[in-house]
Amino acid sequence: MAFSAGTLVALQTANSNAGKVWLYNEDATLAAIRAANYFNAAAATWGMGDADLIFIIGNDGFGINLTILTGVNVTMGEALTSA
Repeated sequence: MAFSAGTLVALQTANSNAGKVWLYNEDATLAAIRAANYFNAAAATWGMGDADLIFIIGNDGFGINLTILTGVNVTMGEALTSA
């Protein structure tokens, strides 16, 4: 599946020195959602940045990730996943 902006919500925004907190819910697996470059559109359009925290709800569980922004590409860093 592809990133869907309609299921991304900014839960908290902060000053430029702190990251943001996001919630993303989609009918896709956590592995698919955590794929490299999945959130590129969110960085370009919504302002998702480096070291933001994202709560992910997928069809196989939930997880928490830190984002890693390299140029315009977003990848997932450290993760916590439901068992």
